[in-house]
Amino acid sequence: MAVISIAIVEDDPACMEQLADYIQRFRAEKGISVRITQFQDGEDISEEYHPGFDIILMDIQMRFRDGMTAARMIREKDSSVIIIFITSLAGYAIQGYEVEALDYILKPLTYDMFFRKMERAMRHLKTDRDDYLVVNAGEEGSVRLKLSDICYIESRSHVMDFHTPERVYTARGRLEDLETSLADKGFFRCNRGYLINLCQVDGVRRDCVLVAGDLLPISRRRKAELMQRLAEIL
Repeated sequence: MAVISIAIVEDDPACMEQLADYIQRFRAEKGISVRITQFQDGEDISEEYHPGFDIILMDIQMRFRDGMTAARMIREKDSSVIIIFITSLAGYAIQGYEVEALDYILKPLTYDMFFRKMERAMRHLKTDRDDYLVVNAGEEGSVRLKLSDICYIESRSHVMDFHTPERVYTARGRLEDLETSLADKGFFRCNRGYLINLCQVDGVRRDCVLVAGDLLPISRRRKAELMQRLAEIL
């Protein structure tokens, strides 16, 4: 499994350190790779949030922006990140259903409880991960894109443009690598410069395929295979 990106949002330094220690212990026991990012308040993570975290461990009661408000703001930009609340009052945690939180951990923290909650998060993460692609979009950092939202990927000199209905994300990389990893996810390379999502195809016009309103050229040697692949999903 790839590196798991975990955010800790906690205004209590002692609890922050304890959570970081627990994550490292869990990492060692499970044999996984993790990247930890620490935030001292809900305001710090939510103000200019960019999708990219796999799991967020977030205190509910914080000084400047409470965890519930921060979670609502995060959910507006990221529907897939796993949120686990940290709280001393179980009553607060019930509100987590409003923001689709996976679970909550009660203070004072114990490793046994933390381990069980993380095990559950890992099961959800393993199930969901195949449906998303994380790209490094330059100054925006890591962005998690839902595969079904990617209309097509355009390659130009080791730079790739990920076209989605909302906008285009740009990242460095090779289209050949994505062609291999997305081959069984409904993507097809219609020519040297384009990898298209077959479910986003609106039609074929002579030597071009219509994807999200854009006409993309089809190479002569790939057209027959493209037509066969399209027929299979109809």
